[in-house]
Amino acid sequence: MPWPRWRAFVPCCLCVALAHAPAQAPPAPPPPPNSLGVFFWHDSPNDLTTYAGIQQGLRQAGLPHTFLEHRADSDPQKAKAAFAALQQARCDLVFAMGTQSALLARDALQDVPVVFAAVSDPVASKVVPGWSGSGTNVCGGSNWIPPQNVLDVFRLAVPGLTRLGMLRSEASGVVSAAEAATMQAHLATLPAPRIQLREAVAKDEHGIAAAVAQLLDAKVDAIWIPIDITIYQHVDAVRRARGTSRVPILTTALSGVRNGALVGAIVDYPLHGRRVAALALEVLRGKDPGTLPVDRLRSTLVTVNLAAARAEGLELPLSLLALADELIDPDLPTPDGKR
Repeated sequence: MPWPRWRAFVPCCLCVALAHAPAQAPPAPPPPPNSLGVFFWHDSPNDLTTYAGIQQGLRQAGLPHTFLEHRADSDPQKAKAAFAALQQARCDLVFAMGTQSALLARDALQDVPVVFAAVSDPVASKVVPGWSGSGTNVCGGSNWIPPQNVLDVFRLAVPGLTRLGMLRSEASGVVSAAEAATMQAHLATLPAPRIQLREAVAKDEHGIAAAVAQLLDAKVDAIWIPIDITIYQHVDAVRRARGTSRVPILTTALSGVRNGALVGAIVDYPLHGRRVAALALEVLRGKDPGTLPVDRLRSTLVTVNLAAARAEGLELPLSLLALADELIDPDLPTPDGKR
């Protein structure tokens, strides 16, 4: 049986097709990872938790990147050296962690996008001129909690609140000054009888006792520890300074409630970090940072330190406990039944 002609023709067709097929180009090399600078003025728990959220957000986005971290340890000379190193590294973008970091980076880094995070009120602290954007190379996210949200939580914790004492410091009071200003402005809008905000300023941690005494002399119903690292790192000193008084300690600082304050109206810092990571991605994809509005969270986490309440013999309102997002108590069983 003769071999079919078409079978003999197949190899020839293949040879012709292969001869005229375009050569396969080698695969393009992957783009180099983005170089991302990170600047810390000090190691605030708020900043560190936010940074963890930024890292998580960038991982989830699948962005190839490397971090170049610099810490100033509250030293202006270290900060100056850090900015020089970041400029020399030609980073694609620099994260400024916290209010003081953002203020310093705004002035020192003007030829690279700066994305700030964990800045409570960037307008009041003059990081940016307005919430709608900077008009410069700076953008970012705020961990600002609206004062009405803070006051709602504090009123739940202390029914009948009429005098709220705020304990601030000179040493690290940039953020707490902004918190005080926005709270005063909010209180001025409320109908009479208005809650009074009384401030006491300690020069440093050694002045805490005298500042607490001023608030007690003013007959405050509660002491507010704001986002002020000098104060929230020394909650024990605040508690001791009250003496036999059981004036409750309230806070807007993450570490404040973990260090012994009774109730905290705080920010979801991991979520805040992920949202800042999304802003950074927009900038890296070509958006002008100066046109981006400041990102703000709308929610507030309510944290209640049951161990502190028990130690002070205070009974907390059920309405507060029902609203709480987190209850801190080493005696409470964990989900696996362990303590």
